[in-house]
Amino acid sequence: MKSILFMGCILVTGLLPLGLHDSNLFRSVPEALSAAKPSPLPLMATEQEVRGFFDQYIDRYNKKDTDGFLWLFSLKAKQNQQDGLPEIRKIYSDYFSQMISLQNSFEDMKVEIYQNAAEAKARYSVNQVLKRGGEKRVWRGPARWVLIKEGGMLKILSFDYRHDKTP
Repeated sequence: MKSILFMGCILVTGLLPLGLHDSNLFRSVPEALSAAKPSPLPLMATEQEVRGFFDQYIDRYNKKDTDGFLWLFSLKAKQNQQDGLPEIRKIYSDYFSQMISLQNSFEDMKVEIYQNAAEAKARYSVNQVLKRGGEKRVWRGPARWVLIKEGGMLKILSFDYRHDKTP
């Protein structure tokens, strides 16, 4: 009988390292939760929100809606690392007023979303028809936007682009 108990103790002891010796099994739920890694802060926006923002961007740009388009920019916005919002307003007001039509589109947009900002990179293509002479032009190149939230809305903090070549 002693040998059976001895063998039983050896078997049970041999199994203990698989679970019962683990101190995690004996912690209370609050202890286990407090020891867990803190969850990361939520992201600033979803990818769907960011892509919806760019749908508005394209729509307002193509309609030459200066006020609606500029509403998408933060008060702290910079374009090509130099122009602030007053200069951006003048640039787009003058630009839109010179066009009969505009067709802006993006290709290969890549979006990265962080806790306090979102970054989008894409290749843009703008087909334009000028009022003066009906001249047609196409501009293409890389672009990068940094978006932030202001008043609960996505806004452009910075926009940098470069034309591949002059049409």
